[in-house]
Order: sequence, then structure tokens, then C-alpha cells
Amino acid sequence: MKQIIKVAALIVFLSFCFFGSSSLADSKGIIKYRQNVMKSTAGHMGAIVDILKNDLPLQAHILDHARSIQQNSKMTLAMFPKGTGLGNTKAKPAIWENWSKFESAVQDFERESAKLVKVAESGDMEALAKQVRATGKTCGGCHRNFRKRD
Repeated sequence: MKQIIKVAALIVFLSFCFFGSSSLADSKGIIKYRQNVMKSTAGHMGAIVDILKNDLPLQAHILDHARSIQQNSKMTLAMFPKGTGLGNTKAKPAIWENWSKFESAVQDFERESAKLVKVAESGDMEALAKQVRATGKTCGGCHRNFRKRD
């Protein structure tokens, strides 16, 4: 009987180790993935700002950057599944504690990034500068509420 209890305890322990580390590995993977996507978004926004601010002869690139930002915005909610708030992340627990508020903030980002694409398609650089600021505000709004500061 003691042998059966020991074997059962070992099975439970090994199962916990396997599934616990698998879950942790999944969490680490999704955290790294979303960090890369967020860095990508920041890079595309920065590139647009650089083109506008420095009057670079790369205005033809703006639409591609805007489209990339919009694509990233569409993926944002899926990058924050439950259970991925622990580990090497700046994501605040408020994301999962107040999912509807987070979802609303992401929808704002999606809406404004879609407008960014439309304005970029128009070629109106003055309107583009305004829309870059509007889109950037949605990033800041989300970061203020849902991202830990350095």
C-alpha cells in the first residue's frame, strides 16, 4: 500500500512539473512574442515620425508602416491570454482584472490605426501628422493603465 501511495505521489508530482513547466514555457513564449510585436509597432510608428519630422524622401514607405501598425493592432487582444501576466513582462494584472476596459483600449488602437492607413493612402501629410498623434495617444492610453513603468 505504501508503494502505491509513493508511486501515486510521484505521478502527481511529475505531472505538476511537466504541466507546470509547459504552462510556464507557453507563458514565456507568448510574452516574448508580444514584446516583439509591440517593439515592431513602436518601430513602425518611429519610422513614420522620422520621415515626417526629418522630411525624409521616404514618404512612399509611410503607407507600408501604417498598414503594419494596423495589422499589429488586430493581433493585440490575442497576445494577452489569461495566465500570461507572470514572468518577464511589464503587463499589469489590470489587463485581466478589467478585461473589458483593456479590450476597449485595444479597440481604440484598432480604430485609430485603421484611420492612419486611410490618411496615409490620401497622401495628406498634414492630416497624417495629426493622425499619427491620435494613434499614438491610444498607445499611451493603454500603456498608462496596463503597462508597468521601467
